[in-house]
Amino acid sequence: MQIKTKSAFVAIVGEPNAGKSTLVNSIVGEKVSIVSPKIQTTRRQVRAITEIDNTQLVFIDTPGFCKPTTSLEKAIERNFKNSYQDADIILLVIDATSKNITPSLNFLSTCPKTMTISVVINKIDIAKKENIVRIAQRISEYSFVTETFMISGTKRDGVQDIVQFLINLAQPNPWFFEPNTMTDLPISQRLSEITREKLFYHLEKELPYSIYVETELMHETEKKAKIIQSIVVTKPSQKGIILGKSGSMIKRLKYEAIKDMQNLLNKKIELKLFVKIKEKWMEKKVHLKNAGIID
Repeated sequence: MQIKTKSAFVAIVGEPNAGKSTLVNSIVGEKVSIVSPKIQTTRRQVRAITEIDNTQLVFIDTPGFCKPTTSLEKAIERNFKNSYQDADIILLVIDATSKNITPSLNFLSTCPKTMTISVVINKIDIAKKENIVRIAQRISEYSFVTETFMISGTKRDGVQDIVQFLINLAQPNPWFFEPNTMTDLPISQRLSEITREKLFYHLEKELPYSIYVETELMHETEKKAKIIQSIVVTKPSQKGIILGKSGSMIKRLKYEAIKDMQNLLNKKIELKLFVKIKEKWMEKKVHLKNAGIID
């Protein structure tokens, strides 16, 4: 007897730094979306896929809510809107430590009420109890919210309840991706994202938002991968910061990126990083495309 398969597309939405990518990675069991303490780390929708028994869940990790002004921000905003409109289920992730959840409430007020929408209150392990209660009370005012979960994404507390909830909601459908496919993101972009994550961790203030990473070459053998990447910035002073004194910063970035790349590809990595200056790249479609922000 053939087992009937089920599937569901699940959009993960919320404010910047609410823990959307952490939640996705926790469910899938592998780092598919990069994570950093800075806002707007995710620039495009990233699909992460997992299978549990006969059910395939496709998670769409989305950029955080933002008010776009630049071409880059407008492209990110378009990615966000495109990401949740065709989903079967929406999970709105809210940071339990946040004092102002107005953007999340605004989303609930304007999102399509015909969709299945649930709320995930994240970071309960570090939030004050009164803040958690306050957020839960506000969410209870929206009667169309199907379920409210309270979790710690980093500790995985409560995550399995979300997974079971999604499995129950999934409808009989064929699987849209081959089994054991973790993501539909091309390997070249996953490698670029690894290096960009290191830039977000080590560079101060607004600099990471003026940067993108492009994997220009990848050559693999059975035991080794040679990778050449360009870190694209907008002005010479940014190049100097990335290089660091006597090349100290770029050496650190390279060392940390290689470790993650080795874990991803399970082979020895030879990585070369170059820094290129492209003025106003954020205003040009060719660079937005190279950055993986637009198709």
